[in-house]
Parts: sequence; structure tokens; C-alpha cells
Amino acid sequence: MSEGPKQRHALLPLLFSIAVLALAPTITRAGPINTDVALTPPKGGSIFRLQYVYSESSGRGDVRHVNASVSRGTYVYGLKENLSFFLTVPYVDRQTDVVKPQLGRFEMSTSGLADLTFLAKYRFWQDDRRPGETLRWAAIGGLNLRSGDSEFTSDSYDPIIGTVFTWQRDRGWLDADLIYQFNTGRGEFRHDVLRYDVAYSYRVAPVLFEPGNAWELDAVAELNGRYMTDGSHEVFLSPGIQFITTRWIFETSLQLPVIQDVNGPETEYRLVIGFRFQW
Repeated sequence: MSEGPKQRHALLPLLFSIAVLALAPTITRAGPINTDVALTPPKGGSIFRLQYVYSESSGRGDVRHVNASVSRGTYVYGLKENLSFFLTVPYVDRQTDVVKPQLGRFEMSTSGLADLTFLAKYRFWQDDRRPGETLRWAAIGGLNLRSGDSEFTSDSYDPIIGTVFTWQRDRGWLDADLIYQFNTGRGEFRHDVLRYDVAYSYRVAPVLFEPGNAWELDAVAELNGRYMTDGSHEVFLSPGIQFITTRWIFETSLQLPVIQDVNGPETEYRLVIGFRFQW
């Protein structure tokens, strides 16, 4: 029995939608800028991320002002579809404006390799409810590894545990993480650190993907908190923007303090610039 004209016409929108999905290139899913994400690269896939963070802080007592820049390189490897490994190597450069009663005002410059971080992320739950909507939940575990270089390194190897949740629906993404680092060292590195973040990302353009689309522009809003067991507490409001293609991502974020109770210089702002490449 042949199809009538009405039946054929009814199939046209469905066939067009399938063609769009088949022909459209796969956009790299970025995740937020300062918050973790419950996504992992495909099996055998890799991501390299380079991030530059510049901050200015107002000091107390002898320390009047601090300018610091941190360059982080992160390599991510997908061992399985739901299991990936991360290695982060940070380099710090810091200029401190100091005033001493006996010596007057002078500047101190220090730089060096900070502690390395090795993490494993295991996605233990995934619910793909419908096309364009998914929920994912992952566990994180690893070690903070002392580099032994300069004053930016600790004197210990510190365990890290945490969890991260992601919900994506159509053009919006919600990510949240909770990560705890057990610091076993001495001095300023003896206090445990609790990190908590929440982020909402929204695809500004294109509104709809069409054949040939190979990019998207996302706006990101984040709250990034850090609490230490010495009572120090910081929360930053972090608006940002991301330009995403099939292989690489360019992103930038401005972090502004909304809560700041710290033992030391208070951060005025942080500027974050990042680049990611996936293969």
C-alpha cells in the first residue's frame, strides 16, 4: 500500500531533523570555566587545557600590595567512556610590595613551580532523559603532589576527594562540585581546603544548530567558594564567556569577591584566560 501525499508531507520535518543532526559537526562540550563538570572525554580521547590567572590583592601590615599570575597546564586522558585522568602543573609568578619600618618600602619577586595535582574522575550515573537533556554524576579522587620547588610548594602529599553533578537541557547547563583536600603538611599548608562551585552556562548563539554550524558562543555565570579549616572563607562571583568549536575553546572570566574573610591579603579581582584543545 503506497503512502498518500499527506503521509509523505508529515515525514518531511522528521527527515529534515535527522539530516541536521547527522550533518552538523559535533561541538566540543566546554563545561564552565572555574567549576568542574561531570563529563569525561571519549575512550582514548585527550584534552589539553592552558589557563592563565592574574590577580591583584590588597595587603595588611607589612604587605601593601600583591600581584600574582598563575599559569596552569592540564592534560586529560579518557581511559574509558566514564573514567578519565587529569594532571595539572601550575607555575606561579608573584610581586609583593612590602613596607618595613627599618628598611622602608621595597618589592619582592618570587616565582616557581607550585604543587602538581593528579585526579581521577569516574562517572557513575547518567540519565539521558530525551534528546537535548542529560543528567550526570561523577566522583573525583586523587592527590596533591609537592613539587619541592620554591615557597609555593607544600611539604606533603595530600588526598583529594569530591563529587560533581551536571544537568544539561537544550541551551542551558548547570554544573556543581564539592571537593575536599586533606592537607597533611605544616605551616601555611597545614589547613584542609573545601572547594564548592556552582555554574550556569547558556548558549547565546546559534539559537538552533543548522548544517555547517561549527561554533557556538556561551555565556557563563559562576559562584566559586573556598573554605579552609583555619576559618578563612572566600566566595567569588565569576561571569565569563566561551567561544567553542569542534576542537578548541577560548574562554575568559572575571572573578569578583562577594565574601572575603582571610588571614592575609584580600583579593581585589582575578582575570582568567583559558584555551582548550581536544583530540
